[in-house]
Amino acid sequence: MYADDEKPLYFLYLIQKSRYSFGIKWKNAKDLIMNLFGNDICSKLIDDKIINSCSDNNAMEIINIYDIKHNIDQDSKEEIFNKFISYYKDNPLVTGLMKIVYIDRKISQFFISLIKENMGYTDYSNDNGLIMSIPVIMSDDFYYSGAFADYCKKYLENIELDMDGIKPYLKNEWFIETVMVIRDGSFINTETERSDYDYINGLIELIKNDYLSEIFINADIFFKNDDVNHYINKYNYRHVKEKKLKKFYDWLAIANDIMVGIEFVVGSILFLPYLPPIDGLHGVYLFIIGSSQLLIRPVIQILKRIHLFFLHKNR
Repeated sequence: MYADDEKPLYFLYLIQKSRYSFGIKWKNAKDLIMNLFGNDICSKLIDDKIINSCSDNNAMEIINIYDIKHNIDQDSKEEIFNKFISYYKDNPLVTGLMKIVYIDRKISQFFISLIKENMGYTDYSNDNGLIMSIPVIMSDDFYYSGAFADYCKKYLENIELDMDGIKPYLKNEWFIETVMVIRDGSFINTETERSDYDYINGLIELIKNDYLSEIFINADIFFKNDDVNHYINKYNYRHVKEKKLKKFYDWLAIANDIMVGIEFVVGSILFLPYLPPIDGLHGVYLFIIGSSQLLIRPVIQILKRIHLFFLHKNR
């Protein structure tokens, strides 16, 4: 085993054991790993049978992860994390992620999980900085490190709210849902015409521009703003109206299905052989009505979708 081997093993272990490591390939990790541990790190890891390959499209994976030594002292961890922060210091998305995690780890975990789970919907699906930084930033070791605290404190102590930059976002439903997560600590999942693409990309842009950090830090000022309250109240009104509209169409569909069932049951009874022929004729009429009502079922769903569409179009 080559000298100073515990540091890269620790870092690889940290990433591989993360719940956010799924989908990481060597093409995402190679530049960062080489910057932290030297240009020959991949060949050394292969020679020492720590990894099978570091080809671009291969998954970044350690062989027999439980058999390797990966524990290092705190000073060594701090050294790695300082290098990691230095590597990404000019990447506004990664530094933005670090800031929101430092401010509120629990809510940030919700946002970051959304981003990770919906990476394919974003303009950043191949962004190496986003892919590689999330497992590290969300680890306990990084979160409780002095390097992380020292970096974030100097940026967040005097952060101010840029309402002029934030105001254009207020008309977006996904933005109101996002700030309500910060305010209430919960997420209202509604069937809107907004796409995952809009929401996830918008969320990333907020993080990248530090607007999410500003809202976190200045939440009292932000939620007292008249424009913010106006759009939140408008969103809440729309949400209540949407729930009532859905309930109406759901009950209408249930009533229609009950009528169809009754008509077919009664119609079938009227075809029993011991009943007079006129009853069989009535049964035919009931079957025609019931069959027609089967067509009404999709019509109700179409009307519901149209109503919801115009409800959100006129937001």
